[in-house]
Amino acid sequence: MDIILQMRMNLGHINETLQQQTFEIRQQLGAVFEEQKRGLEKALSEIDAKLLECSTSLQDYQRLYGSLAAMRDKLVQLGGDPSALPESLGTAPMEEVLLARLRLLRDLGKL
Repeated sequence: MDIILQMRMNLGHINETLQQQTFEIRQQLGAVFEEQKRGLEKALSEIDAKLLECSTSLQDYQRLYGSLAAMRDKLVQLGGDPSALPESLGTAPMEEVLLARLRLLRDLGKL
C-alpha cells in the first residue's frame, strides 16, 4: 500500500512539475512571439514610410521632368542643341511606374 501511495505522490509531483514547465514555456514562447510581432510591425511601418517617400520623389521627378522638357523645347526653338532628356517615367499610375522600376533593378541584378 505504501508503494502505491508513494507512486501516486510521485506522479502528482511529476504532473505538477510538467504543468509548471508547460506554463513557463508558454510564457516564454508568448514573449518571443510578441517581440517578433513588434519587429514585423516596425518593418512594415518602415516599408510604408519608404513607399510614401518614393511616391513623393516620383511626383517631384514627373514635375521636374515636365519643366525640363519645356525648357528643352524653348532651347530648340531658340536654335540651341540641348542634350537628351533623362528617361521619362511617363504618366502611368504610380504603382505601374514602381513595378517597372523594380523589374529594371531586378534585371540589372540589383535586387
